[in-house]
Amino acid sequence: MMTTLDPRSSPPVSDFPRFGWPSAVLRHLAPAVLAFAGALALKPLVSRLGLPADFSLDVAFALLLTPVELSILLVAAHRATGRWSLRALPAVLAYRRPLRRWVLLVPPLFAVALIAAVTSGPLTDALAAHCAGLYPHWLLPSYDATSGFSRPVLVATMLVALAVDGVTNPIVEELYFRAYLLPRLPVAGWTAVPVSAALFTVQHYWQPWNWPLIFVLELILTTLVVRLRSYRLGMVMHVLANSFGILVTLVGVLN
Repeated sequence: MMTTLDPRSSPPVSDFPRFGWPSAVLRHLAPAVLAFAGALALKPLVSRLGLPADFSLDVAFALLLTPVELSILLVAAHRATGRWSLRALPAVLAYRRPLRRWVLLVPPLFAVALIAAVTSGPLTDALAAHCAGLYPHWLLPSYDATSGFSRPVLVATMLVALAVDGVTNPIVEELYFRAYLLPRLPVAGWTAVPVSAALFTVQHYWQPWNWPLIFVLELILTTLVVRLRSYRLGMVMHVLANSFGILVTLVGVLN
């Protein structure tokens, strides 16, 4: 019998088959390994093209991270429905309730995220200082990606970053991590929330200095996604969080 694709009717989490630990960890961590390796490999080419070095991350996200995660979702949906289509994705996704009145949570949650980012600044800087000898300078928070580049180059790369890392990648990641992987973790109930938040945090290999901040914010957001049964809240918050810094920098460049 074909699985219903009604986005308003989300099946119980217990209906989804659970992965074993090796499979669950691999699915959480492997796609980002490819993206991080791709960014490091692409950096010399990006620099030769006269673009900011950290733009190689956006290229890697567009060419590797998002396509890999989306491909895994499409394969799972095809197995469930027999269809190769984005419209088949709801068949393998949990927490599909519409946002409705819960959208009112977005402003206070965004304020909490901003406060957490500001207050964690000293810790982030301290951790980044310890990573200075291990990571390329262009990945560190102290790297100024706007220095030495023309305004057209900066505007073009930031618009691409906004489309890729600000919108597309967060949307796919919420479908992949929260709606697909979270209900299939080997642990059940609320125990899955910190496990999911931790795995999502660790796969940000290119910014370990931000792991404490990412984990705290993901712990809050994943809890709300499970409680409200709506991955859409995760999507909205993820897009806002990723886009905010890019937009602030873009406005500064344009002014």
